[in-house]
Amino acid sequence: MNTSILITARLKSTRLKKKVLKPILGRPMLSHMVERLRLAKKPDNIILITSTVTQDDELEAYAKEEGIDCFRGDPDDVLVRMRDAANVFDVDTVISCTADNPFVDPIYIDKLIDFHTLHKNDFSKCDGLPFGTFSYAINRAAIQQACDIKDEVDTEVWGGYFTDNKQFQCGTFIVDDPDVCWPNLRLTVDTEEDFSLVTNIFSRLSNNSKKIFGLKEIVKLCRDYPELIAINSHIEQKKGNPIKIKKSL
Repeated sequence: MNTSILITARLKSTRLKKKVLKPILGRPMLSHMVERLRLAKKPDNIILITSTVTQDDELEAYAKEEGIDCFRGDPDDVLVRMRDAANVFDVDTVISCTADNPFVDPIYIDKLIDFHTLHKNDFSKCDGLPFGTFSYAINRAAIQQACDIKDEVDTEVWGGYFTDNKQFQCGTFIVDDPDVCWPNLRLTVDTEEDFSLVTNIFSRLSNNSKKIFGLKEIVKLCRDYPELIAINSHIEQKKGNPIKIKKSL
């Protein structure tokens, strides 16, 4: 059984252009994310999934330089892109995360995989972690089924196709560790303010030992210095299209 991390990435962002390749401490933000994801013990592979649009050629080149696999597929239909990537790389369980979340936590990736397997879910998620630090686990067969029943080609936000549909067995891994539980802490990157916060965190917690700082250290820093979280506290997360299911089903 192959379990692989699929990183969804595009360079089409308008609020913060080419954000996933913007440098932090001299390296692309995406490189910091990949470095962190490599600490997860359960996944077999890391695959960057982007589009066939020329605009995203830089991402394919980046993946080659970084030494990770790359798949190029549908520009707008993320579910189809994930399905096709899973088929090409023969991935049974997809661990999905997006490239604008540099702090996705590897420890909770491993915990989520164990939870997903134990409960034999089609779709599993975490609840309680800061926004932008969690991932999702989805079976390839479930992704195929979602593609079959959906009636929408823009699936940038796709979770509802699983959680709002009784055809799928869904589960939620509840995080109750007070050292990391802070769901209202925004650690994703959509805007300049988000990027400023993330850059501040890297600047304060990185050191010459090359040890990757953990989520507990990030949360503690933000609790100790509330002026940090004030940087992006006013930013609202964009909402995706509502799910649409084919009427014939």
